[in-house]
Amino acid sequence: MKVLVAGFLTIDSIQLPTRTVASVGGPPAYAGLIASRFGNEVTPLTKVGADFPDEQAVWLARNGVPLRASDRSSTKPTTRFRITDAGGNRALYLASRCEDLSSSQIPPETRFRASLVSPLAGEVSPSLLSEISARSDFTFLDPQGLIRRFGEGGEVSFAPPSDGAALTKVDAVKMDRTEAQMLTGRSEPTAALEKVFSMGVRKGIVTQGAESCYVLDGGRIYRVSVPRAPVLDSTGAGDILSGATVSWYLKTRDFLRSACFGIAASSLSLHMIALAKVDLPMSVDGTAQRLFANADPVAAV
Repeated sequence: MKVLVAGFLTIDSIQLPTRTVASVGGPPAYAGLIASRFGNEVTPLTKVGADFPDEQAVWLARNGVPLRASDRSSTKPTTRFRITDAGGNRALYLASRCEDLSSSQIPPETRFRASLVSPLAGEVSPSLLSEISARSDFTFLDPQGLIRRFGEGGEVSFAPPSDGAALTKVDAVKMDRTEAQMLTGRSEPTAALEKVFSMGVRKGIVTQGAESCYVLDGGRIYRVSVPRAPVLDSTGAGDILSGATVSWYLKTRDFLRSACFGIAASSLSLHMIALAKVDLPMSVDGTAQRLFANADPVAAV
């Protein structure tokens, strides 16, 4: 099945307590590799500069995430982030930013069974989001890059998205509490998902770190426990959740079950560093089944 993953590929500098790791990152890497491992034909919609390592491009292509000439920028460097974690306080700094994504990069006359749209730094315009949605049977949005603003030093702050109608263009959304507040005006998970439903979106997830996630599936909201797991590096964990959820949904058409799989995959990846997370452990299936069996319906909408 054809799957589009839209968002910047990045080069991340991840500062762990004992060492610093440089790694390719971004949604087309984490979520795209997960989708490819599920047997999907992945098209990344991204931009990288001339500084993106050729050996990494070859490795991505061999693993089902091929870059095309249209994904290369001749004027801007690859997007780079510096990620620090001091005493559990994770901080993100933008070091460089590539050029915006364009609808001309989407292969002509191609329709996608699913699209995962996950901008990191405002690279997906409202018109591009509309174009992706029109070309997809199922559009899943992670709005992280729609609400980020960056200071002179690359530090991140948050503000409501410039496109207030972003949620009306998608079929499903994954948000943390800050993103929920920026998109819906409500940070409490149940209230945020009720607002999402009122805007015409019938599927959604609100994450809360190590606390329970909340899942909107049709007319019901469920509370899903998050497995306890050691945390070494959380970089890419949200993309793992999104990629696993979308991939499982394409197989089952059961969103609650798929969200449980995504939550399990994300949680059990936290002891891995950077792209090692895409090699999901065999225990994900059993953990996801337990989460689904114990999902607690908490509201009807």
